[in-house]
Amino acid sequence: MKKIFAIVILFTAVKSFAQQDPQYSLYMFNPMGVNPGYAGSREVLSAVLVHRSQWIGLEGAPVTQTLAINSPLKNKNMGVGMQIVNDNIGPRTTQTLTATYAYRIKLGEGKLAFGLRGGILNYHYNWDKIEYRDQEDAIPTTAEESFIIPTFDFGMYFYARTMYVGIAADHLNTASFHLLNNIDTTNSNARQYANITTTLGKAFIINDNLVLKTSVLMRATKTAGNIDLNASLLIKDRILFGLTLRTNALVVLTEINLSKNLRMGIAYDYDGTELSKYNSGSLEIFLGYDLGLFKSKVVSPRYF
Repeated sequence: MKKIFAIVILFTAVKSFAQQDPQYSLYMFNPMGVNPGYAGSREVLSAVLVHRSQWIGLEGAPVTQTLAINSPLKNKNMGVGMQIVNDNIGPRTTQTLTATYAYRIKLGEGKLAFGLRGGILNYHYNWDKIEYRDQEDAIPTTAEESFIIPTFDFGMYFYARTMYVGIAADHLNTASFHLLNNIDTTNSNARQYANITTTLGKAFIINDNLVLKTSVLMRATKTAGNIDLNASLLIKDRILFGLTLRTNALVVLTEINLSKNLRMGIAYDYDGTELSKYNSGSLEIFLGYDLGLFKSKVVSPRYF
């Protein structure tokens, strides 16, 4: 079953990249990974490191590491950022390197940001990891193993002290490549399709010690979609506990503000699909650090 699953993952990737971007349960702690318009909005140099092991115990399941850094510029209307992602799923490994630029304008009691992100994705396939039920389906030895393609994203992000709303589109250039050369390329064409992601969040201040934070993430691709509904309780501006309901999954998460600068969090996903028979859930860990620049003060607590 495990080896068959790895093969299914591979051929899903060949047909479409729409479902192949990494999935995060702690997206609310790294919003720039969801929307490039977020860059610089934290008003400090902010770095986040994330590790995710999905479907633990299932051979070929996704494992992802992400480093994201963003900061406002001295002209605080602008923000910049960069993100490095290493994503392994079955025989395929993807390295992504992107740079982000955002411009913000004052709008009422909040700010509206427009973000652009561009970079490259390097796909590498290890065909030796695949075992075929039927050798007639085997990938020829002439198949390429590595491909580099560009990607371009755009996002709009409005935020105020206790709320935010955003929409972003990834892979607007819908880049493609052929897995097989000098052969029938009709069935070997791999393409990225644009993903549309909508996010919104609201913090409700209950009293000096309790804040209820809620958020929604909706993602749509050409072939599928999912929704995350989160509710989290922030206690004494220090520790947060939350639950997320996702299509076919339940996520338990926590975040601890170790200091005004340092924070960490962890999430556990319980899978509600048939795959739950073959895995022990998913685990995600993040570490974040904020550093004030240009005489900016680190705001604590940060609701978003």
